[in-house]
Formats: sequence, structure tokens, C-alpha cells
Amino acid sequence: MTIFTISQTTRHFYLNYHHSGSNSLWIHSEFMRNLQFGLREVICFLSISFLAYGTRLADNLSLEYFLPIISILCLQETFGSTLSYSYQITLTITPLAIFLFVVQKLGLDYHGHFVSEFIMLLFTSFCISYGCTQIQTKKLSLLYNALYFASHVYRRADTLILSFELLGIYILGMSMASLISFTIFPIFATFDIENRFNYSLLKLQQMHTLLIRGFLCHDKTSAHMFLTRASMLENLVNKALDPIQSRIDEARFEPTEYLKRRFNRKRRAIIDLTLHEQQNLITSLMVHVCSLQLMVKHCVFNDYHKDFTYELESSLLHLGSCQSTFISSLTASSSVSQDEFTRQTINIEEAFRSIRSAYVLARLQQIEHVLESAATIQYADHISHEFFLFELGAIVQILTNGMRRKILKNNCPKIHESKTFDAKVIFRLDWPRLSSALKSTIIIGVGAIFVLETHLAKAFENGQWILFTLCVTLSDTVGGAFTTMKMRLLGTLLGSIWAYVTYLVVRDNVYQTIGMLAPWIFIFGYLKLLPNWGYTATVAAFTPVLITLGRLPFGNQRPLPVSNFVLTRIEESFIGITIAAVLTLLIFPIFAIDSLKDNIENTLTMCRESIISIHSVYDNLFHRDQGNQSCVHIGLEEKEPQSCTNDQRNLFHRLTNLQRTLIEHAALEPVLWCINNGFSTKLYNMLAQQQINTYRMLHSIDGALMRSNEHSKIIRNLQINAARGNFLPNFRAELTDLCKQLISCFHVWISYFNLSQTNSYQLFRQCNASRRTIIENDFKRHEQCLIELHQSVNRLEARYQEGLNRLVQYYLDCLLEGELCSAFVPYANNNEADLIFIAYHAMHYSITQLAQSALTLGQTVHTIFELETTPLYRSF
Repeated sequence: MTIFTISQTTRHFYLNYHHSGSNSLWIHSEFMRNLQFGLREVICFLSISFLAYGTRLADNLSLEYFLPIISILCLQETFGSTLSYSYQITLTITPLAIFLFVVQKLGLDYHGHFVSEFIMLLFTSFCISYGCTQIQTKKLSLLYNALYFASHVYRRADTLILSFELLGIYILGMSMASLISFTIFPIFATFDIENRFNYSLLKLQQMHTLLIRGFLCHDKTSAHMFLTRASMLENLVNKALDPIQSRIDEARFEPTEYLKRRFNRKRRAIIDLTLHEQQNLITSLMVHVCSLQLMVKHCVFNDYHKDFTYELESSLLHLGSCQSTFISSLTASSSVSQDEFTRQTINIEEAFRSIRSAYVLARLQQIEHVLESAATIQYADHISHEFFLFELGAIVQILTNGMRRKILKNNCPKIHESKTFDAKVIFRLDWPRLSSALKSTIIIGVGAIFVLETHLAKAFENGQWILFTLCVTLSDTVGGAFTTMKMRLLGTLLGSIWAYVTYLVVRDNVYQTIGMLAPWIFIFGYLKLLPNWGYTATVAAFTPVLITLGRLPFGNQRPLPVSNFVLTRIEESFIGITIAAVLTLLIFPIFAIDSLKDNIENTLTMCRESIISIHSVYDNLFHRDQGNQSCVHIGLEEKEPQSCTNDQRNLFHRLTNLQRTLIEHAALEPVLWCINNGFSTKLYNMLAQQQINTYRMLHSIDGALMRSNEHSKIIRNLQINAARGNFLPNFRAELTDLCKQLISCFHVWISYFNLSQTNSYQLFRQCNASRRTIIENDFKRHEQCLIELHQSVNRLEARYQEGLNRLVQYYLDCLLEGELCSAFVPYANNNEADLIFIAYHAMHYSITQLAQSALTLGQTVHTIFELETTPLYRSF
């Protein structure tokens, strides 16, 4: 290796940049990334501990042990998230500190009275809870408020500047966390997005290659092997793309443009996409590749398929090779010349054109064979191949056109959109936030009793840790709170054990204590990034810091042995968690199952609106001459269609990602007679995947309509004149009927999820007093909708076959009249006709698959609600 290569590898390793472009799995691996974060956390702990205990700062602070705790809590995975987290907390606690100081300065504070202290705490807690929309920010801000309150009660003599002392502790801890996050193995959200973008591109290309090879197989068993490997890659890509949206939000706090100019300067004109453009490209590509996967999964490997794959095999493999080279250029860390990149773009487009030419010849040969042998072409086989070809073209178009648009855009002046100020939106009273704030205030008020009531305070070491536990176990839902409580209890137990071990080894020596805590924090810093350890690892890391360093100032004053001191901390945490669990269930309970069903309602509503929009566009595009008789009409947005597609797709992905989190939370909620009865994690996960499959088909239909819209002027001529009107057959009545059935089914499913939500959710979130029970007629209505939908699918498929038979009969008549096959087949020598033919039949294949996905989705919905609402399926 050359010095330049070693230097570049070291720089990329240190900055965590271009992970997927490296050949070394050891250097750029999840293990090494977690190791770096553990090292970053222990360096942060040691640095802030030195400031707190090794400098004169210790003489001016009475709560110095909170400095490392705040740093551990604020240190996040990326620099952007650390800065974002610190900024939001500072924005909340700075005005609070000023307010508390002014109140004390003017003599309007507690005056030692129980009631006045209690009211002031409730007021500030309510303001924080209502003002903070991020749950993590709210927790740490409430912790600041509770810490000030407990310290004020515990030591009244020197509390005038206590609010600023605590503010200084917070700011110093957050500043050190931000500094360490920026300097020690920094992970910038900007780079992390590009790393995930490159990684996902490479994995999607591997999926693309496997799916082509699966399509070229001659039997279903062989294809299944490729599909299995493709599914594993799909899971990897989904895992990589899950945090993309949050990373984009975090990147707003980073110098994104500078970082991109500094590290992408050699290839700016080629792939210097913005973060949103990277997200849109990769999510759109993901949808089309997974649509290919669904097609191969449902493909029938008969003689018709075998003949086509024989003609297309070499062209498909060549396309895969060209596309692999193209994506390698996109993800390569080394520079690629503009001429070389343009040549690769031309190669991939020519490769796809060769596939289309080979496919035209294969179809012509198949038509000749069918006409000579009097065989029958099955419409399902016919349109599935058109769909496969359409998706291949869509993938090529996304890759090549996206790059071209970016290159052109780089040469155009940027237009900054002006933002409007709407005072009504800002000052509008939000009832869900209000109820959540009231709930948090009541819970904290109960915890404050353990601090204010003298006997309770003496029994529980001033009761402050019970109050602190109540502050940090709050959540938006019951299931989310229970998940936090479970993790906190486990983390507290683990941390307390190490705190006791630390005391036995080093006693009260502060520097040796810090040395003993360092390896422990390193271990749990490593575990923090693992999916099932997150908050547990955070609590386990700071608990021994809190116990050991927190007791040092009072070591000689404590009458209890250290073992009892540790047990007291565990006891207080357990009591706080128990109180929080009970109050979370009793006060304005919002269950995760309700939020999950509300989320599912939103996704199903998006699907229903997409069906309405697609039918309207289809009706306008293919049946302009038949009046305005469509099943529904909508107003078109004054927005570019592509932007609408991107926004909708990103929103759908956010909803489905949130669904999986809510499913985990709902599984922890108690099974009561009216709550969470018969909840099945397996069924809800299956439902989430079926929603994704349904949306992919809707996305494919939308893409086919967009492609057809580019040739809208030619469509009318082809409908009337080509093949005596049989080239683009008219299925208006059947499609209208199918759309009505789909819309009706989605309406029923949405109403089911709405009807089955708990009364507390309707009361505290929706303020709705309408009928909330499911009756037997609801199930009958659902069953009837599924039956009618199945009948509509059968009628549509029968009409498809009739249309194909009429087209083949027309070809036979032309052949008997002595015409050449290339003369009477419209797409034989007409490129635009071929594009429309492919898009039209790909759209109809997507419609049939949409109907099948909807049927499967409806069956799962029916199973879920029968399980949850019918007593026949309750266990003994």
C-alpha cells in the first residue's frame, strides 16, 4: 500500500466516511463503529471528570458528579444528533433558569411553604411538558426542573444562583459531549447518510442481479433460492434505511455543504446529490427492485416463460453488468471523470434498448408461433413479462435521469423558498399535547410528595431519586413507558452491582473510582448502539457514576454501609417505576395499541387516496372521450407530480417504520378486559408488510401512468386506430368497479381500526363520542366486501383474457390476408407504441397484484379483529 492509500484509509476510518467503498470489513464494520462509540464515550467521561474533580471548578460546584452524567446522556451516535439534542435542551432550560432566578430575586418563590413549592413545581413542569415535543428533550428538561426543586428544598441557604449553577452544569456537560463528538472518531450525519446511500445502492444492485438470475431460471425451486438470498439483502437494506429520515433532520445542525465540498470535490459534478435527493433516489429504487422481487415470486415458469428467457438471457445479463459498473462509479471513493461516467450512462441505456429490441423480436416470434399452432396466450403470463420489462426500465431511468437532472441543476441558480408565518398554527391549543402535559405534571406532583413530606423524605434519602425516576420514565404511550421502565430497571440493577464492586475495590478515592468506572462505561458505550440495548446501556453506564461519585461528598456523613446505600438506590428506582407504572395506566392513558391503530388508519387512508387519484388520472388519460363518469373525482395539486410521489413515499416509509416500534411497545401493555385483548405481534408485523406490498403496487401503477402521460397525445390515436381498437383494450367498467370495491374495502378496514380503539384514546386524543363498538353486522359487511372484491378481480382477469384473445384474432386475420407480422403488430417498428404498450400492460399487472395484495391484507385485518373482539378465541 502506498502512503497516499494508507493516509486516505486512515482519514476515512477516523471520519467514518465511505464505509461501503472499502475492501476491509474489519476496518469498516459494525463492530468497529460500536467500538469507536464506546471509546468516544469513555474519553468524554474522563475529560469531564477531570474538569469536575481535577480543576478549581470543583470548588465552585456542589453537584459536580452530575457533569459526567449529563455528558453521557447527551452524547449521541452522530455529531448532528448530539448538537441537535443539546440545542433543544438549551432552548428549553435557559428561559426556565432565568424565570426561576427572577422569581427568587423578586421574592415570589416558595418561602418554605409546602403548597407554594408544590404549585411552582407543577407550573414549571406543565410548561416544560407542553412546550417540548421531543420526548427525550422533555425528560432531561424535567430532570433539570426536578433537580432544582429537590436541591432548593434540601439546602435553602445558598439557592439564589442555583438555577444558573445547574444551567452551567448542563451547558458544560453538553459542550463537552459536542466537542468529543466532533473530534474523537466523529460520525457526521451527512457522512452517515452517504454511507447508507452507498451501502444500499450496492445491496440493491446485488438484489437486482439475483432477481434477474431468478427470472432466468426454468423452475420455481431454482428461482426460490435466488429469491431467498434477495430477501436477506432486502432486510439489510431496510435496516440501513430505517434511520435515514432522522439523520436528515440531524444533518441540519452540521456544515453539510462544507463537508460535501471538502470530501466530494473530485466528483461534485457527478454524484453530489443533496441529502433529500439521495433519500428520494434510494427509496424509489428500493420500491422498484422489490416490485421486481414480487413479480419473480409470482412468476409461472412454463414453456411461454422459458421461450422468452431464452431470447432475453444475454441481454439481461449484459444490462446487469453495465448497471453494476454504473453503481460502482456512484459509490467509489476515488474520482471518476465526467467522460467516463457519461460513457457508462450511455452503456446502461444502450443495454436496456437492446433488451427492448430482443423483447420485441421474442414477442413477434411468440405471436407467429401462437398463430401457427392455434395455441392460447395466458394474459397473466403476458402482462407479467411486460411488468418485468417496465420495472427494469424504471430502474434505469431513476439512475440515469436522476444524475442528469442533478448535473443540470448544479449549473442553475438556486431558488430559496420563502416561509410564511402563521400565528394561528403556533398558538393553537393542541389537546393531545395538553392532556400529555397534564399527565406528566400529575405524575411529577406525586413524586414531589416524597421530597416535601418530612417522614417520606427521611425514609427514602430525601426522596429525590423517586422524583427523578418519575421524570425520566415518561413516554407518549403506556407501552413506550413500560419499555422505558423495563430498560431502566435492568440498567439500574447492572449499574448498582458495578458501583458496589467499585467501592469494595477503591473505597472513597475519587481518582481510583473514576479509573474503575472507565472500562464499565466503555463496555456499555459499545452496547449502546446495539438495537436491544440502547437505553438500558445508557442507564447502566451512568448509574455507578451517580452512586459512587454522588456519595463522595457525603461519604463520612452516611450512617448506612455502602451495600445499604446501593440497595436504597435500587429500592427508590423500583418504587419510582412502580408509581410511574400505576399512574401511567390511571391518568389519561394513551395505549400503544391505540397509537398503532391510528398509524394503520393513516397508512390505509394514504392507500385509499392513492387509489382514488390513480383512477382519476387513468380515466382522464385513457378515456377522455367517454365523459367524466368516474367513480370519484379529485382536485389535482398545484405541485410537480414527482415531488408529490417523493413526499408521499417518504411519509409512508416513516409511518411503517413507526408501526414496527409501536408493535413492540404494544406487546408490553397489560392484557385487560378492554385493553390489548388478543394482541398478536405476528399478525401485526404481517399486516405491516402487507401494507408495504400494497403500496409498492400503487407506486408501480403511478409510475406507469406517469410514463403513459408523457405520450398522452399518441394514446388516443392508438386506442382508436391500432389493431382495430384492440391494441389498448378498454376495461373502463371493470376498473371502475374494482376501484369502487377497493375504496369500499379500505373504508371498512379504516373504520374497524377506528372502532376498536379504547375509550380513553377517543376521549383524550380525538374527543369523539360516537359509536365505539363492533357489532356482528360489521363482520358481515367486511366479509361481503372481500367477496365482492374477489368477484371484481375475477371479472377483470376474464376481461383481460378476452381482450388478448381479440388481439390475437386480429393478428390471425391479418396473417391470413397475407400481411407480414412486422406490418400489423403496432409496436414492431414504433418505439413510442412499444413504450405505451409496456407501460399500459405493466399498469394492469400492477392493478391485478394490487387487488390480490388487498385481498390478503383484508384477510389479515379480519383475522386480527375477530381475534381481538370475539370471546370465542380467548384462552382459558
